[in-house]
Amino acid sequence: MLKTITSFFASLGAPRARAAGNFQPSQQLVVKAGDVLVQPLPDGQGWSALKVFAVEGATAHCLTYEPVARKPTLDVLAQSAVRMAHSPRAATSLAEGWELAGNQPATEVELQGLKYMDFELYVRLTGQDVDTIMRTAEAHFDRASAHAAEGRSIEAINEFGKAIELYPAYSDALDKRAFSFMELGLYEKALRDLDESLYLNPEGMSAFFCKGECLMKLGHLDEAEAIFIEGQDRFPEHATQFNEFLKRTRAFALTGRPA
Repeated sequence: MLKTITSFFASLGAPRARAAGNFQPSQQLVVKAGDVLVQPLPDGQGWSALKVFAVEGATAHCLTYEPVARKPTLDVLAQSAVRMAHSPRAATSLAEGWELAGNQPATEVELQGLKYMDFELYVRLTGQDVDTIMRTAEAHFDRASAHAAEGRSIEAINEFGKAIELYPAYSDALDKRAFSFMELGLYEKALRDLDESLYLNPEGMSAFFCKGECLMKLGHLDEAEAIFIEGQDRFPEHATQFNEFLKRTRAFALTGRPA
């Protein structure tokens, strides 16, 4: 029995030993921007890696890569898929147990992912002026709104998209692009924008209501009904509007035709 148990634990340790055979962990490493760190996975069946974007105080802002089978080099990681665009960690947690693979500044593509995770950090790292970005985004938003008011939904969608590309957390632009998608009957695309808007602003009444309308139009009647019931409690000043669409949803369920 003892021999069996010993063999079992030995087998667990073997993969890790194989993976860690050429692992040279640093000790008391003080990480800095551009540092690329690697270490074997706990099960020994591959390697994990991260890149440090910036160190602010006690926090290291990192990008993490998808695990790879062999110990990665900088060239390999340049072609590897990103797992998380922004993974903030205590800088001290990287001081030991990682091997420094080299230093490589963040690429423009890597920083693009950061823009959607931490816009303020993205602006700082790219050396841009936030006021200039916002003025440009607002100009696109205004042009898009004018197109939408005149019924040019495709032009509006394109301009709202430019505003969102500059400032991904622009919830008003997400809402209005969703409304333009709805005008064209593109309810699934509208839902994606509405979900993103509600993630940024959970109390957005228009986005919440329109999400219910999109679900109804797509035939997801149980989900739509839940939205319209919840909306009457969350937004009592608009209870009549939510109740009207609740009735339409239930009629759709009975007749098989949207009201």
